[in-house]
Amino acid sequence: MAAVVEQYAAVRWAAVIAFCLAAALVGARLGAVRPDMGAGSGADRESDAAHLMMCLVMLGMLVFPTAADPHAVRGVLTAMVVVYTLVLGDRMLRWRSGIPCAGTGGDRVGAFVYHVVAAAAMLYAMSGHGPHEHGMHGNGGPAPGPMLALAALFTVDAVLMAAPGLRRRLPHVFPHPTGGAGSLAVVPHLVMDLGTAYMLVAAAAG
Repeated sequence: MAAVVEQYAAVRWAAVIAFCLAAALVGARLGAVRPDMGAGSGADRESDAAHLMMCLVMLGMLVFPTAADPHAVRGVLTAMVVVYTLVLGDRMLRWRSGIPCAGTGGDRVGAFVYHVVAAAAMLYAMSGHGPHEHGMHGNGGPAPGPMLALAALFTVDAVLMAAPGLRRRLPHVFPHPTGGAGSLAVVPHLVMDLGTAYMLVAAAAG
């Protein structure tokens, strides 16, 4: 993955700028939300925090493609998958129990699935990286087919998310960003979709 990322410098640094923008937008949204704001406020601090963490991990992998320790990156991604899954499980239990709490509506439960899938996809792409592992297609590395399929899935999600008409018709399919269609609120989601797709393609090509 590192070789492919470094080879296409223009794409790499465009992705870095995009992730910086997404992190800034999500950070600003987190800073503007008070902890006492209820479920009806449209705020989802846990989802925004998960999004910010993914942006930071992606930035680390892009800015330091060869210096980043693959084992450390895998450890961080594994922890993220575990934590996100636990948060998702808690949301599902609260939603099914009818407990009123911010972030536990059916749409927000579905939204957090996105973070679990994104983190798991990147963890899958990073498997096979290490000092004694010969590329993504060596022994124990993931096959390129599933990674390209996941990249296509994230790309399709980005295309559909960018279409305001579809967002209005399918609110439960694309529930993650808050705000009206076409607002800046969709930018972090689009960046994460396209950035994850790019990293998956780079891993498959590497």
